[in-house]
Amino acid sequence: MLNLWHNAAGTAEVSKMEAKKSYKTFRYQNDLTWKSGLRGAVVSPGKHDVIVGSPPEFKGEEGLWSPEDLLVGALNTCLMLTFLAYAKHKGLEVVAYESHADGLLENVEGKYRVTQITVDPRVSLKSQSDFGRAGEIMASAKEGCFISNSITATVKLSPQFRVA
Repeated sequence: MLNLWHNAAGTAEVSKMEAKKSYKTFRYQNDLTWKSGLRGAVVSPGKHDVIVGSPPEFKGEEGLWSPEDLLVGALNTCLMLTFLAYAKHKGLEVVAYESHADGLLENVEGKYRVTQITVDPRVSLKSQSDFGRAGEIMASAKEGCFISNSITATVKLSPQFRVA
C-alpha cells in the first residue's frame, strides 16, 4: 500500500506502508462448581464434565485432575495438535503420535509455580527420510503452540522419531 504524505515544507513524500495482518480472536468459557472438600466440577455446554481437585500432596484426593495436571496436559495437547496441523500443511504423513509430559512445580521465592515442562513426543513416520523435516516441524510447533507462548515455565522438547 502506498501513502502520500506532505512534509513540513509542503512537498509530497510517498511511503510504502506494510499491511498488517488481522487475526481473529476467540473466547473459551467454562463454569466451575465446588462440590465438597477440595473437589469441584468444570463444566461447559456440550462437553463432558471434568471433576477437579487439589493433588494429594496438597491434601487432595487421589484420582482427580488437578490444576497442575491440567496445565501440563494442556501443553502436551497443544504441542501435539500444533505439530499435526503443521505436518499436514507441509505434507508430512504421521502414522502415530504419543507423548509423555512432566511438569516441575517448585517453590520460587515463597510461591509455587511450574518452572519447567518436559515433553517427550514419540512420532512414527512412513520413512526415515522424513526425520529431518519432522524435526523442523516439531521445532516450529514448539514456537507456534499458544500454550507454550502463554506460560512462563521453560518448555523442553525431546522428540523421538521412528519408522512405522
